[in-house]
Amino acid sequence: MNMDKRDALLSEWAKMSDTHQFNRITAKLGMNRLGAYRAALGEPWVRPVAPDCVEPFLNAVSKAAQKVILFVGNPGNIQIHWGKLETIKVMGPWLNVLDPMFNLHLRADHVAEAYVVEKPTKRGPAISLEAFDAQGDLIFQCFGQRDGDTDDLATWHGILADLPTREEALV
Repeated sequence: MNMDKRDALLSEWAKMSDTHQFNRITAKLGMNRLGAYRAALGEPWVRPVAPDCVEPFLNAVSKAAQKVILFVGNPGNIQIHWGKLETIKVMGPWLNVLDPMFNLHLRADHVAEAYVVEKPTKRGPAISLEAFDAQGDLIFQCFGQRDGDTDDLATWHGILADLPTREEALV
């Protein structure tokens, strides 16, 4: 990627006031989400984490009773879950959330890249964990759910801070 395009990405990213602006920025620059994250490495908005962090992440979210907003989709459908993830079960390569109002069946071995991503918003930073497959397709995005006026996401930030960076996982 040329430096002008990277500089434009970082400049526009810094001006964001809503997470939905990100798709317009990347489209304008002719890049996809994963390409933008790779280009922004080394900047304050993107931290690569170990692809095998998803199971410990789900367990930490469950143990902390942290409410989340979880987006899972494919080209034909998207599912959005708001709330807690309570029952996490591993069955072979599958990570499963088996709650009365939400089920997720995720092939952990298909997560090739994962990132903690920060996007500026009017209400403060929106920080997510995002996972991609080997083809560069988004598997899921997960954000901490803000409750009412408090916006206290200290637990969420702690869970994300505890995820090992990709480099730490390789050592």
